[in-house]
This record gives sequence, C-alpha cells and structure tokens, in this order.
Amino acid sequence: MKNIFKYFALAAVVAAFASCDKVETVNQAAKNNISIRIGTETKSLLRNGTEVHWSNQDKIRVFDDSNAGFKFETTDTDVATAVFNCTAEGGWTGGVPVMAIHSYRPTVNQTAFDGTKVTANIYQNQVILHNGSYARDGSLSIGVVGKSGSDYVVDEMKNCFSLIKFQLENKDITSVKMRGNNNEILAGWVNVSYNSGNPTWEVDGNRGEKEITITPGSNAGHSSNSTNTFFAVNDIDDNNDPVEGVYYIAVLPQTLASGLEIKLTKSNGSVATRTINSSIVLNRSKIKAFENSLDKDLTFETTHEPIILDCTDASKFVWESSDPFPTRNAKASAAFDFWLNGHTEYEFNGNVYNWDKHLSWLSGKKIKLPNISGYSLVKMSATSQKSSNEVTYKITDGSTVLASDKIKSTSTFPVVIDVSAHPQSSTSPDRYLTSAGEGCIKFTLRYDYVSE
Repeated sequence: MKNIFKYFALAAVVAAFASCDKVETVNQAAKNNISIRIGTETKSLLRNGTEVHWSNQDKIRVFDDSNAGFKFETTDTDVATAVFNCTAEGGWTGGVPVMAIHSYRPTVNQTAFDGTKVTANIYQNQVILHNGSYARDGSLSIGVVGKSGSDYVVDEMKNCFSLIKFQLENKDITSVKMRGNNNEILAGWVNVSYNSGNPTWEVDGNRGEKEITITPGSNAGHSSNSTNTFFAVNDIDDNNDPVEGVYYIAVLPQTLASGLEIKLTKSNGSVATRTINSSIVLNRSKIKAFENSLDKDLTFETTHEPIILDCTDASKFVWESSDPFPTRNAKASAAFDFWLNGHTEYEFNGNVYNWDKHLSWLSGKKIKLPNISGYSLVKMSATSQKSSNEVTYKITDGSTVLASDKIKSTSTFPVVIDVSAHPQSSTSPDRYLTSAGEGCIKFTLRYDYVSE
C-alpha cells in the first residue's frame, strides 16, 4: 500500500510536559493520616490539547523504605496539582515514604518496588475515555517522595511513556492497532528506574507487548448499537454539537528504527493498514503527531479473521468490586463482574478468585462468555494447574450443555472443548462456562466469523 505519511511531526508540548514548580504542601495531623501533594509532567486528562490535570478518584501507590506499598487516592477534580490521601484501612502504617507511582489500576496490588526499580504495566489494550485525551491505563509515572518541614511532597512525578497524537477522517472506526515493523516492545510490564528524574525502563521478563490496541469509551466517540466509534476531524457528536476528534496513544519511549504499522477497523469489520517505513523517535514525555488524518486516502477491505480472546493470565482481567483483588485462597465475598483488559464488551460474570494467574471459581458458579457481533464461539482451549482430581468443564446456553470435557489438574497441553456444531447468531442465548467441582483454569476462546 502506498505510504503517504512520510513525516512524523513533533507537536507543541511545552505546556503539557513542563516540569512542575515546587508544589504546595499539606500539614500532617498524624502519621496514619498521611497526605501527599503531587504535581506531575502529565496525566490522563488533557485540557486544550496540552494542559494536564488530575482527575477525581485518580489513584497512586506509595512505597515506603521497606518496599511495602499503600494506595493513595485524590478527590480533587480537574487540577494540575492534587492532594492524595492514604486509603488503606487504618491509614498509613508503613515506614518512611520513598517512591510514588501513578499507574492506573482498580487495585493497588499490581505494582511492586524493590528499593531501586518500580514494576508496573502500560496496558496494550487502551480504552480512551474522553475525546482529546489518552487511556488512563496507558499512563505510567513515578516520583520521589520528599519532605518540606513536616509535610510530604512530590515536586515532580516523571512520565515513563511517550504519546502519539492522531486524528481520523472516517466516523465509523472502532479500533486502531499499532505494531513496530521490527516487533519492538511497545507496552506491557516493565521495570522502571527513576534515574535522577530521567526514567528508564526494561522489560520485566517476557511480559512485554508488541501491539497496542486503542478503542474509544462511551464519552470519547459515537455510540451506536453498543459499538463505540471514534470522532472524526470537525465532527458532530451524538448531541449534534461540534467536536474535533483528537486522540493519543501511550507507548514506551524508544526509537522505532524501521517505522511502524497501524491497522484501522471500521464498525462493519473492514480493515485498512497504514505503514510507515522511516525511523520514528518516541521521546519520553513528548508527543509525536501525524501531519494528516491517520486514515487519509486509505482503502478499507472486509476481512473475517478469527478473534482469539486470551484468558491465560488472570491478571489481565479488570475487577469491578468493592473487595480487593482476590488472591490465592481468598474468595470474593459476593459475585461481581470482571472483563478482559480494555474490552468492556467482553464481559464475564462469576464468583471468582485468582490462583497463580489461573481463573478460579466455586462449583455451581458460571462465567458468562462474550457475545461478539457477527462472530460465533467455536472452541475453548484450557489447561489447569491445581492439586486435585480432574474436573469436568461445560459450555452451556444456560439450560443445554453444548459441549464438555474433563481437564486434568496438571494438564500440560490444552484440552479443547469444541462448540462449532452450535453456531451463534444475534438471537442465540448467552453462553456460559461451568464446572462440576472447583474450577481453576487458564483458557483461550476462539470466535469465527458467521454470516446472517
């Protein structure tokens, strides 16, 4: 395909990524009522394209000098500098606060600090919640906690990511996928060093991600038939108000020596690809911008590739509950919803908990499997690693068992439960995963395109 984007322009980012001056402080009434006032180079809420603000209920994690971490939260709204208060039960009970990290998570337990490096995740599936901004789960910033008298402050929280700015001409694009031409690590779990205010990163083991998928949330684009689409340049929103669709992709800073490939998908399933073959430098805490609309002069073609949902790591699930993230042998007190990272339409329900990254639940509970418009669930491939006898797993439509198989407690190779003989349609009942006995598996789901 002809490459018409030969240049990548640096956006004006002085206001967006300028270091904060000395921040205000807040008096501490007692140790367990600790608060920290924090400014930052950037946040997930952008104003006027460059100004950066904290949002209500933004969360950070603060590590003490023994590496223990505590969750802090702010109630400030739309401010450049915010006060964060410890929300741990009983307040702050740790040692001297050392390091703060902003890495949006529903729970605090998904980051770590070893005294030198912070381990955290930039999600590969990024849902942009507001037009003119980027996904809050794409941000990653760290800062050193200091003192001014008896007050705790973070003078500057430094970004550990870069932003790519883009716009679109088409009004019905549902997702944007980006991959480096040399398969570089663009997101995922990384170990970040503060490095005297110029953070550096390295991949944490094999947990890096080579592709980033961007989708719009309900307030970041058009909503139609439960399918969200991005706003276009000089568009009209669902209330007939003028809007300019501007979005940002959060990516780990680096040089993409051979450029990148971007795939855009429309609501009808058609796909177009933009390839850039020249070197692209993504500087930390800077913005790169396309000169033209990302989909300018592209031809969209219909494809019907299978959709694979990877459920092989329970940490990829977002948990919506007042309870903390369930850990091994710690069951949720009540049923709650959860879903795969970045895909709120792929909803699961069940009383579940996490067992060494396996998805686990009690006998008699069921997990609602995703319904994907235009596609049919074909099979589930599953393994288990639990010290008990084999368990029978079933895929049902609520009343009828469509397929089942027994999975051994320490299965090395996936057991495939095939439901291709029962194609789905828009009128098919919801499908569920159940087990006879305590469920504890890792699994993938495959969906094939079907015509109606």
